[in-house]
Amino acid sequence: GGGRFAEHALFIPNQVDTRGARSNEVCKDDPLGCWIPAFAVVHYEWTTKGFPKSVPWDYAYYVIPNLKEAHEGGFIHEDQKELSKILEEIVEPLPVDFEWQLHSGEEMHLDDVPGEFTHGLGYSFNKDPAFRFCAAPMSKNFGIDTYENLWLETCEMTGGSSGGPWMMDVDSEGRGTVVSVNS
Repeated sequence: GGGRFAEHALFIPNQVDTRGARSNEVCKDDPLGCWIPAFAVVHYEWTTKGFPKSVPWDYAYYVIPNLKEAHEGGFIHEDQKELSKILEEIVEPLPVDFEWQLHSGEEMHLDDVPGEFTHGLGYSFNKDPAFRFCAAPMSKNFGIDTYENLWLETCEMTGGSSGGPWMMDVDSEGRGTVVSVNS
């Protein structure tokens, strides 16, 4: 059978400033608190195929509703009760390019040209709760024989960083466009 998606999830932005010693479910430990997703979206093929046949469909996202009830306040809300509890009003959204293709869709292998410079971000379990990042040219790696994965060789992120963005065209303020995620 296919994969099973995580049933219990929280979105915790800015966890690097947590008051907790490690990641936890105590939203008041984190500056902005937590948001509870309404549902998750996965590709149907991922739910029906077992590993490794599911790898081409190994992507998903959670949907956070624009409702105050989806939020549990963080420690900054204790002194600033007027702050919004709507995610997109308190956290700057990252643009996502769903149409991005390596080298503008040309039929080309990464061995043929230098990789595009990419920033990877996330929270690895082995450094919890420290925020991790790397920046490197993209390359390829066959994680399984039948599927060529995009790869940031020097990132060394571990479990826990899954879903963290891979961003291109990052400016001096740290803003860029999401083109992929850690898996």
